Amino acid sequence: MDLLKLIGVGITGAIIAVTLKNFNNEYAVYVVLATSIAILIYALSYMNGVVTAFTSIIEKTNVQPSLYVGLLKIIGIGYLTEYSHSMCLDCGAKSIGEKIELCGKITIFLMTLPIISEMVDALSGFVL
Repeated sequence: MDLLKLIGVGITGAIIAVTLKNFNNEYAVYVVLATSIAILIYALSYMNGVVTAFTSIIEKTNVQPSLYVGLLKIIGIGYLTEYSHSMCLDCGAKSIGEKIELCGKITIFLMTLPIISEMVDALSGFVL
């Protein structure tokens, strides 16, 4: 990931947003959102490497591939939830951000139940 480009986009967006806050606060929010979305799209372009690594791990183990897919989804939900929460905070909508964060945590908890069940089954196989 070309981190310097990403930092440059972020700092430029922040400077423009701070400058616009003095003149028109509404436009500053749009600049923050646009900059945040641009950074997110740029970062998501590097997810192919993560998926390739998970595919390699799936091929090397006997664990069901659906568990790894679930784990990858859990990680993605965690990142997107945190990112969305931060964007809401930047826009001054703290309450909405907190609701997004709560829903993300609940979703992650529900998605871990099959993984926990599989672990319990595997451990009970060792004990018996």
